[in-house]
Amino acid sequence: MDEENNVLLKRYDRFLADSMHTLKNLISPISAYVEMLQSGLVGEQKAGEINEKIGLCANTATQLCTSLMNIFRVRGELIDFRAEKVNPYQILQEYIFMMESNLQLKHITVENLLDPSVFLWCNANMLSSVFTNLITNAVKFSHENGTITVFGEQVEQERFVIRVKDEGVGIDEAKIEEKLRNKTDYFTKGTMNESGTGLGLLLVQAILEKNDGSLRAYNNKDKGATFEFTLPLYKEK
Repeated sequence: MDEENNVLLKRYDRFLADSMHTLKNLISPISAYVEMLQSGLVGEQKAGEINEKIGLCANTATQLCTSLMNIFRVRGELIDFRAEKVNPYQILQEYIFMMESNLQLKHITVENLLDPSVFLWCNANMLSSVFTNLITNAVKFSHENGTITVFGEQVEQERFVIRVKDEGVGIDEAKIEEKLRNKTDYFTKGTMNESGTGLGLLLVQAILEKNDGSLRAYNNKDKGATFEFTLPLYKEK
């Protein structure tokens, strides 16, 4: 496990080293686009195109910042991890509220069908990071006006599975399974040509492992894909 952690941390260090340059490349065009809009010299159609580009840049920058925060969380929790009583329904509701503007870029609806009475035994910040990465991933591969459904059920006496289901383009199951098994990066463009960090699923996997959980992904029978993860249920003492 120590060797695996060292390999993962080296990959994170490489990612961190590139992140500031990437953020600069995202922020610079946003500043230029804002100046163009403020000049009042662009027509209505051009302004709409500029607003769309600003939204895409801002969304990618948000994903990058989220990944950076997740990396710091994982790195810190490799040393000191503390579980607590966590309500996944509430955490997901908070995510939906905070990310409403990003979801509206593609007019995506996130349905929270989790049972509000269920509590898990894990780290609240890390569960929030799992939701952020998996739903961001689902949005990325969803078409406009799509729906992402989050639901769960008890699968064993002391375990709970949560599923994030989208209606998008689907996944390469074999490739994702190989990447997770070998802990290597996985990255493809989204339905609106969105870029990304390539580390999202690795971060989710690392977070879940620290919370005694697991991750798997598969295509739906009709359309889209589902990412599901298991975590321990909270037990009253």
